[in-house]
Amino acid sequence: MILYASVMFLLSICLAFQYVTAFMFLMFGRNTPYARFVEKFYEHQPKDWYDKFMNFFYIMNYGVAHRGYVKVMEKHGGIKGKLRYAGFVFLVTIILIIIANILTIIEIRLMS
Repeated sequence: MILYASVMFLLSICLAFQYVTAFMFLMFGRNTPYARFVEKFYEHQPKDWYDKFMNFFYIMNYGVAHRGYVKVMEKHGGIKGKLRYAGFVFLVTIILIIIANILTIIEIRLMS
């Protein structure tokens, strides 16, 4: 039970960072100090264990939101890109709510 709670806690922290990153990009765009801070975590050619760990940290905490924003803005740009990205964030939120409800049902049935 402690392992389950620890994993769920770490996943919820990672999701929180992803949402903060997504909303920061929606509000302020890509040319902000926060975006430059996030981009520095990823190494294209990791040399040692620290670079590999930071790549994993980047993917878990910022990567999906950052890469998604970059791809959408390169393809669509402007207001249309921001609206599509907001729709993407909304869709992901709905999917995560459904998954959380399923996990809650499974947990309740296992406990009873």
